[in-house]
Amino acid sequence: MKQTSIAIICAALLAGCNSTPDTSSSQQAATNSATASAAVTAMAKGDNLIQDPQLSEFRSNKGKSEVWKKHANKSAGLGDVGSSSVTAFGSEGSARLRFVSSSDDFSAEPALSQTIQGLKTNTQYQLSFYYNDKKGLNSPSQSTFGVKNLNGSVIENLTITPAMVESLPQDNAKKGFKKVALTFNSGANTSVTVYVSMTITDKSAIDLSGDIGKQTEVRVDEFSLKEL
Repeated sequence: MKQTSIAIICAALLAGCNSTPDTSSSQQAATNSATASAAVTAMAKGDNLIQDPQLSEFRSNKGKSEVWKKHANKSAGLGDVGSSSVTAFGSEGSARLRFVSSSDDFSAEPALSQTIQGLKTNTQYQLSFYYNDKKGLNSPSQSTFGVKNLNGSVIENLTITPAMVESLPQDNAKKGFKKVALTFNSGANTSVTVYVSMTITDKSAIDLSGDIGKQTEVRVDEFSLKEL
C-alpha cells in the first residue's frame, strides 16, 4: 500500500510539473512589444513629460533619436534638422533648423516633433522651450511651435517672430536663448504631439551667394511639458 501511495503521489507531482505553462515566450514577446512602442512614442512619466528635453542624447547620437522625429529632407532641398553643440543650459546639445543651399525650396518647413502619451484629459498644461535666433530683427526666419492631436489638428500654437524674440527677457540661459511658452487644455486627448517648425518669411533677405545656413538657422533647446 505504501509503495502504491508513493507512486500515485509522484505521478501527481510529475503531472503538475508538466502542466506548468511556459511563460518565457509570452514574457519575451511582451518585452519586445514594449520596447518597440517606446522606440516610437515617448511615454508621459514624471514632472516634465518630454523625453530627452535638453536634446543631449539627440546630440550624442549625431541627430538621431528614438523620441524626437525630424521633418526635413536635406538632400531634397527641403531644409535640415540637425544637432548642435550650442546649448541653453548644462549638457551639450540642441537642435538646429535651417536651410543649407541656395537651391533649396525655401517654402518648406523643417520641423522637430515628439509624441507624448498618458496625459490627463481636460487638464491644463504648459509647453515651453528655449529659442535662439541670433539674427535679430532683420531675421528672415520665423517659427511656430505648438501642440496637435494625433489626427494632426492643432490644439494650440504660437508664432515666434523676430520682434517677439527681441522683446522676451534674457534669463539665466546662455545669451541668445529666450524662453517661449504656451498653455493648453488637453480636452479629450490623452496623447499629443508637440512640435516646432521654421519658415522663411522673406527669401529676398537671403544672400544666395553667402552662407545659407547661418542666414536661416534657429536653435531650439530645453523643452518642457508640465501639468499646471
